[in-house]
Amino acid sequence: MTTLSELVDSLVGSFPDEVVSPISKIVGHGFPDDDVWGSAWLIIRRVPKAAAAKVVFVRAGESLPDSDGDPSVIHVDTGGGEYDQHGKNLAGSSSMALLAEKLGLLADPGIKPILEMVSDVDNVRPLVLTSLHYLIEGYPRTLKKSDGTIDWEAVQARVFEAFDILYTQERARADSRRRFASLNCIETLLNGVKLARLFGCPELREAAFEKGIHVALWTQPRGKGFWVGIQTNRLYPGLCLDSVIVSLRFAEARVRGVDVRGKNLSYIGNGEVIPGWFFHDSKRLVLCGSRTHPLTKEEMTRLTPATILEIVKRRLVALET
Repeated sequence: MTTLSELVDSLVGSFPDEVVSPISKIVGHGFPDDDVWGSAWLIIRRVPKAAAAKVVFVRAGESLPDSDGDPSVIHVDTGGGEYDQHGKNLAGSSSMALLAEKLGLLADPGIKPILEMVSDVDNVRPLVLTSLHYLIEGYPRTLKKSDGTIDWEAVQARVFEAFDILYTQERARADSRRRFASLNCIETLLNGVKLARLFGCPELREAAFEKGIHVALWTQPRGKGFWVGIQTNRLYPGLCLDSVIVSLRFAEARVRGVDVRGKNLSYIGNGEVIPGWFFHDSKRLVLCGSRTHPLTKEEMTRLTPATILEIVKRRLVALET
């Protein structure tokens, strides 16, 4: 049975490529859990010589018959080898964690949430009811072949797709955190409200909220115009944008020459008077253009980003935090 350390050594040039066998089988225990799938996903996605490997199953604790010494077979979470954590008194660990450590991937931000879930499941720690774990448990019960048996290839495809999505999203979050940290975009108002100006960077607002920003203001270029978004941090539920939307709609009406005397400018949603500016039911989100409500050229705001910023600052500074 080959070890992953031998495989990694071969991949970095310890042996000529022509004598290095690709990994053809990844062996895990039957009715695989998160740890088996996580380990298999990690190998297939991160070890080039294993990209086409097939995942096969044996009884828990056993190894694949006649596989001893076969460099094309690697066992995970079963067989008692290097990447089976059972019986090794490794509190809080998992087979995937052993693999990630060997591959030098413990610091990879994309792998972290998957690894945490796998270790939580393996060590009977609490899970939220919407955890991906429950999908992993559910796929074998719903993905069946015509004869009623479990379609494990379909299950693997679904689980790997979910892992890929989580990995990509978490890597994007890590990138957003780095980019946000490099910007000089935070302004603390006189009342202590922290405002993040994210002109052209709407994707950084969650990174801003993680840093304790109260309100994020962003723009997003669209053709010759731009969309606008203003959102409050979920951690400050009492911070509402009623006065902000009223002032923005009033300013938009003025620049367009629209008479809004006697009109209610605090209405929820979009309106006929000033159609571009949307106010969410929560009163904590203002939009002027979005993927769910794209605007025509005529509907896009005629205010400048600088004007919008000054209006938002003026209204936020009057709020109590």
